[in-house]
Amino acid sequence: MENLDEIVSQLKEWYSRTPKHFEGAILGSMTTWPHPIGVYAYQLFIHVNGNDPVVFPIVQELEKELLATVGSLYGSRYGLFTSGGTESNILALFVAKRVSRGKSDVVVAPSTVHASIDKACLLMGSRLVKIPVNPLSPVDPDILEKYVRDYNPFAVVVTAGTTESGVVDRVKEASEVALKHDVYLHVDAAFGGLLIPFLHKHGIIDSDLSFYPGVSSISVDLHKNGRAPIPSSLLFFRDETYVGKACFEMNYLPSGMNCGLLGTRPGASLVASWAVVKAIGLEGYEKQALLQQDTALYLFKELDSREFVEVFKPVLPIVVWKSKLYDYVEMVKKLFEEGIFLYKSPSLQAARAVIMPHVTKAHVDALLKALDKIHARSGFD
Repeated sequence: MENLDEIVSQLKEWYSRTPKHFEGAILGSMTTWPHPIGVYAYQLFIHVNGNDPVVFPIVQELEKELLATVGSLYGSRYGLFTSGGTESNILALFVAKRVSRGKSDVVVAPSTVHASIDKACLLMGSRLVKIPVNPLSPVDPDILEKYVRDYNPFAVVVTAGTTESGVVDRVKEASEVALKHDVYLHVDAAFGGLLIPFLHKHGIIDSDLSFYPGVSSISVDLHKNGRAPIPSSLLFFRDETYVGKACFEMNYLPSGMNCGLLGTRPGASLVASWAVVKAIGLEGYEKQALLQQDTALYLFKELDSREFVEVFKPVLPIVVWKSKLYDYVEMVKKLFEEGIFLYKSPSLQAARAVIMPHVTKAHVDALLKALDKIHARSGFD
């Protein structure tokens, strides 16, 4: 056995070289520094299998409470805890395929959907038909309906907070299309789920997020704006019958059943998510959402004042811009060299900053300083 002191020393060295959210360098990822109570709860329950509610009954109890609390924002308490938005999206489409009758093996979605929808269709052998849309605009409900009529899909997917630009598809109008044509509608709200209800309440955005009559499922990540440890997500269903379609016989388990895609679910993440939601509360998430949006608008205004960039006004706290000097890939690379870690928005050929709960205006100022530096170096003053 190796000397534990040497292992600890190595871990500390690696940690010292690993970027941390609170230092302000991570500005492109849709992850954030977890709340301390979540870290504490995770350590306490690190041994727990979330798919064994007989041996670990606490997971079933806390899952129900977690679903009820967060689900009150959308109008459902039915669903399950998952490992993230990708599992939630795959599982939602799997359920859609199980419950649909008389439909073609097609999923219809705007071209702005997350890559996990492509992954789900690939895994299930289904065809994904994408509606071409402007990355800065929601899908047109009339065009969505035309595609539904033409392809008779078993599922439609829209996004409440797209990955590359934060656009919110019109869930209410999509719901009307789904209801009219009796098709399963899944809403991917992995990013926007803990932002949209509050920003809509304050009149900041027009779109809302709810279980309108035609909505069948909604996915919401807790390790994004929920500040829970990775991996933590919720998948909500319209009613309890859908939940059963997300479960499988597994006779060797005490419960005889396994829910979700994972055989062993991260029980520690579930308990930690409950603890974080309990600590922050919905009022806390509301204040946080408003602060994130305010910081995003601060970045937008600062970028808009600089002649060397073209910036797009944010819908949710995702700010996207192009350099008039650099190709977007080159700009992101140069910012990496300055210790600022952004992601790309390839559909817009632009860079993207995501204003997560850990991002402060001081962090934004550091980004702006780095941007000014790389452009001044090339003659933009």
